[in-house]
Amino acid sequence: MQTGKEYLPEIVHIDGFNTIITLEVALSGSPVFYCRDGVLRDLAGLRGTYRVIDKTQEAIRLLLGHLELLNISEAVFYLDAPVSNSGRLSGLVRECSHEYNISVQTQIIPDVDQVLEQMEGVISGDAIILNRCQSWLNVVPAIAKQIESVWEIQL
Repeated sequence: MQTGKEYLPEIVHIDGFNTIITLEVALSGSPVFYCRDGVLRDLAGLRGTYRVIDKTQEAIRLLLGHLELLNISEAVFYLDAPVSNSGRLSGLVRECSHEYNISVQTQIIPDVDQVLEQMEGVISGDAIILNRCQSWLNVVPAIAKQIESVWEIQL
């Protein structure tokens, strides 16, 4: 596992849509890209609309399972309020969290980027957030390695 500034926090702050969508894309067999900064990214554009798909629960479970293996005690998922179905995704994250020994919260807020830029222990693929936040964890590549059908492209 790579971390942004080489430490493992007890609490992580997750860019919910960004992280879940990248895992959904990987689970769907669509291409994901290992970028020069080591972060795994996708080309799925979130333009204010989102819908839960058949890969969403599996993406959430893979993420929570990985965090549990890292002994993360708490995960806070931040979801953008202006994006459609943020409430539905929030409920699904909370529902899936009962299977894991990790405290999970969801927050639906107007500007996730602005909040995460001030945090430490951030999980996101958004380069702007990663460049501004206090510290970050790069867990998505390790999770993607568990996916049989992952289509990885190295940039």
